[in-house]
Order: sequence, then C-alpha cells, then structure tokens
Amino acid sequence: MDANLEEAAVILKTSRLKIMWKITIPMVLPAILSTFLLTFSSSMSAFAVPSFLGLPVRYQVLTTQMFRTLNGLNPGYGYVLALLMILLSVLILAINQRLIGGRRSYATVTGKSSNISLVNLGRGRSICSVIMLVFVASISIVPLISFAVESLILEPGNYHWSNFTAEFWIGDGVVGRLSSEPGIVRNQNILVGLWNSLKLSVACALLAGTIGFLGAYAIVRLRGSKASELLNNLTFFPYLIPNMAFGAIFLSMFAVRRGPIPALYGTFALLVLIGTVKYLPFASRAGISSMLQLSNEIEEAGTMLGIGWFKRMTRILIPIQKSSFISGYLLPFTSGMRELSLFVLLVTPSTRMLTTLLFQYNEKGWNQYANAINLIIILVVLACNFAINRLTGASIDKGIGG
Repeated sequence: MDANLEEAAVILKTSRLKIMWKITIPMVLPAILSTFLLTFSSSMSAFAVPSFLGLPVRYQVLTTQMFRTLNGLNPGYGYVLALLMILLSVLILAINQRLIGGRRSYATVTGKSSNISLVNLGRGRSICSVIMLVFVASISIVPLISFAVESLILEPGNYHWSNFTAEFWIGDGVVGRLSSEPGIVRNQNILVGLWNSLKLSVACALLAGTIGFLGAYAIVRLRGSKASELLNNLTFFPYLIPNMAFGAIFLSMFAVRRGPIPALYGTFALLVLIGTVKYLPFASRAGISSMLQLSNEIEEAGTMLGIGWFKRMTRILIPIQKSSFISGYLLPFTSGMRELSLFVLLVTPSTRMLTTLLFQYNEKGWNQYANAINLIIILVVLACNFAINRLTGASIDKGIGG
C-alpha cells in the first residue's frame, strides 16, 4: 500500500483512527476478508484440538459431535451436521464475494511512487525484539521440547530425574507397569502408521501438485474468460469445505457400491483420492502465484520456434519457477503428514496413520505415546522440508508460491 495515501491524510490533519477506518481498512479489505474466510474454514474443520482439549471437560463442537454420531448409532444426524458445516462455509464465501464485488478496484500498486515510511521505535526496539523472540520461541521451540520431555516421564506432572524413562521409546511393553505395547521404535503399529503416512503424503503431493500446476496454467492462460473463473473457483472450493464434512461426503459416496461408483471404503486409494482433492487448492494457489509472475512472451518465443507444449513446460517454465512449483508439492505433503480430521472417518486398521494412532493413544490415556508421535510427525516434516530446501531451494517457510 502506497504510504503517500496515509501521508496525504496526515497533512490534512486527519486523526489516526479516521485514517485507519476510512483509508487503510478499505484498501486492504480483500486481504482482511480472505484472512477471515480462510481462518473461519480452518476453525470450522478443526477436530484434533477440540477433541484433545475438550474431551476432559465435555466441550463439544460440530466436528467432535459428527465423529461420534457417524461412528455411533445415529449416522444420519452426523450427515446433517456435515451439511450444516458446508452451508456455513458457503455462506461465508458468499458474504466475502458480496463485499468485495461491491467495489471492483483495489489496486494499490501503480506507476506512481510508493514510498515506505519507517517508524523509529527508539528504545522500544530492543523491547519489541525480545517480545517477538520469546513469542516465536514459545510457539516453535518450546512445544518440541515439551513433546520430548512428556514422552520420557513415567508419571505425568512429576519431573524428577527418577521419573524419567526410555521405556516408551525402546521398551518391550511390560503389562501392568507401563503399557501393553512396545516402545515407539519397536512398535509395529507405529512403524506401519509412519510408512502409511509417508506413502499417503507423497501420493497426495504428487497428484495434487501435478493437477494443481496444470489447473494453474489453464487459469492464468485463460485469464479473463468464464472458463478461467469457473476453474479457479472449482480448484479453491474444496478448501472451504470443513475437513470432517469432506470426509463424511466421501464416506457416504464410497461406503458401498453404487452403480459405477466402487466401494472404496477401507482402501488406501480412497485416502489418496480425498487427500488429492482436499489439497488441490494449496497446489493450485502456488501454481497460480508462480504462473502470474511469468510473462506470456517467454512461452510465445518457444512457440514461435516450434517447441512443443511438453518441452516448453519442462525446459522453460518449470526451470524458471522451480522453487514455486516445488512448493506446490511440499504444501500437500506437509498437510497430509499432520492431517487427522480429514482421514479419521475413513481409516481402517490396515490403513492406520500416525495421526490416527495419536488420536487412539490419547483416548486411551497413553500420553507418552501420543507426545512421541507428535514429535515424530514434526521432525519428519522439518527433515523433508530441510532436504528439499537444500536440494532445490524451495521451502514451505517461504509461503504459498515460494
């Protein structure tokens, strides 16, 4: 946003509050509404946090109620809740389109100067730096330490050295003393869950990333047409549907065979299918962001030289925006590794995943196993992101689009 807009108001002796209300907020309205829309959709689909924190105090939300009804004696009530969640998301999307559609121009970057006004914090600079450092450390480093410590203590709440044990990691599972299952590194259920999580995340990343890239290419090249607008809305719409409701839809579709629709419930293919569709918005947004940065002249030059479409993609477009395209694969992979609410209704013992095992151990009260699985998921995601970053320069910490 051009700082001259606010500076002009200051020259006219406009108050800070009025500048914020009349100038700043209207100019950044699309970003505010998009943030609200995405946060609302994520909150509506949250299942793990309400389940883990709300279970001890019997605090219920739509996702936890839906899970219990669909796995209980009243699945019809669960599908009603799924429909309600979808309608709420569509309503928020309609409000967002209504507010933004009332004013067509939100351009803030023009040919005019765009000065940046820096604020001198003075002595407050060090204070702000310390506050932000503590905040970032508390939400990124402290949880890792907490998961590691909680997976090593025998009695929760007792942090004396004598209460620490490695039994939950390398033990053979002594019945009646700690648990009836072996430690993490010797537990076949957890090792199978880790393998399934990796397979599922890689499969969803490859499919969603490839389809998202092709969809982004079509959206950008057909920009301004009805087809581009329709395709753009279709690729983004799965994000607006809450994960639990999305899982309920696929459960009802593939629970039994209906004509040409096979009964995929209990198969790994169903998990790949729902993950690909759900994570398609991440890949398509990364692809659109990168394609918009490329001028049509680059591809047109290749076309004039008689270079085919596939060769133009692999030799020109993809190498130029390699980091951005790879981000379109990393985002689905990361989401698949940490996803619970999307798959919890569809997994079976043969397709168990780390997140569903975490949920089961937490319900049993085996918090040491649950904390260890949490730590494993985070370390796997960080290791994969670090490896990809070293090899290609792409990273999810750069945001959608690289």
